[in-house]
Amino acid sequence: MESLNKNKIYIDKEALITLEMVQAGLLKPIDKLMNKKEAEIADKYKKYKNKVVPFSFILAPAGKRNKEVLQTNPKKIELIYKGKKVGEVDVEEIFKIDPNERLKTIYGSTDTKNYPHIAKTKKRLGEYAIAGNFWVEESGIKKTLDFVKEKTKNLNSIVGMTMHAKPIHRVHEKIMRMAIEKNDLLIVFLVKNIQEEDMPYKLRYDALQEIINNYFPKDKVLIVPLLNTYIFSGVNEAILDAMIAKNFGCNKFLIGQTHKGLGIHYEADHLKSIFDSMDLGIEVETINEYVYCNLCKTIVSINSCPHGSHHHISYHSDSIYELLKTGLIPPTILMRKEISAKYLASLFPNRFKNLQKLYYDITPNKGLIENSSEEDFYIALMKLYQTSSLT
Repeated sequence: MESLNKNKIYIDKEALITLEMVQAGLLKPIDKLMNKKEAEIADKYKKYKNKVVPFSFILAPAGKRNKEVLQTNPKKIELIYKGKKVGEVDVEEIFKIDPNERLKTIYGSTDTKNYPHIAKTKKRLGEYAIAGNFWVEESGIKKTLDFVKEKTKNLNSIVGMTMHAKPIHRVHEKIMRMAIEKNDLLIVFLVKNIQEEDMPYKLRYDALQEIINNYFPKDKVLIVPLLNTYIFSGVNEAILDAMIAKNFGCNKFLIGQTHKGLGIHYEADHLKSIFDSMDLGIEVETINEYVYCNLCKTIVSINSCPHGSHHHISYHSDSIYELLKTGLIPPTILMRKEISAKYLASLFPNRFKNLQKLYYDITPNKGLIENSSEEDFYIALMKLYQTSSLT
């Protein structure tokens, strides 16, 4: 039931989760809603409490009712989500902001015409920001953090990497293997979007977990959900990912050289990134781009392969996903057949009218009638594609 207190503002799920992430300690050193002076220093010098931060952390919700409340300068504000009180702010200060400047800070742009996520954020931004300490209801983020820290407390070397696994392919596996060779544990921060996706989080999680269970040493890889709010959509995504990895206990963070937020450039004949100018207290290692070379007959780094790009097959998740969305089975040099089967069975449920007949017509069997799933059918079909005696 909604509180009768008049000093309340209405927030959405993204704001609530972002506040909870700060409260849980995932974005340390950020620990409160910054006041005007702190916000200006954070945006200009990338500093808060003498620690590196990507930008200021403020709450400036849009809406006529919210604006009216904030203009009264209340000392305490209740946070309302879906008609229910979910937290409070002990107000230190309320100050005006420029929404366009805020967009530039987060995204490096104010182009709302060509970038829907920027337009969406602009609609969420009001003219007044709230500063102060706060609390919000817990949904499990702190519990996840505590679980990981307990599990890893006796480990010396923990490496983290962020992944969408949309879908998980052979290069993902190669990078994961390289990570566990030199470290006690790899934490894969699997991105989980707030909004519903065409490839659900559970499907991506299950596929990744199947790979780990069947093809990796026990207890060497841990999956942690990373809730993807609006603050991760901009130019500071890589920095935020590294901060979260550090706060989960990682002492190393892996990131691909092609990551859009890395800012790769050459300086005095040396490869530099945004992390060279921002010391987050975690070692950041950039990963080369890997391809399949049809002359080397294996997955290689583009920096170590002597053959030209015309011999290379790229592992672009978007392209592999396009194959899956059309119902085509990706070649096994791109993805494991059982993982392709899992994705296809989920994307095209109840696709075949007479699945059992199809399955028994194309597979050898022992004469026993057993129910087979769509995943079993796709795996059997892919085994036929690999038969080469008649090609």
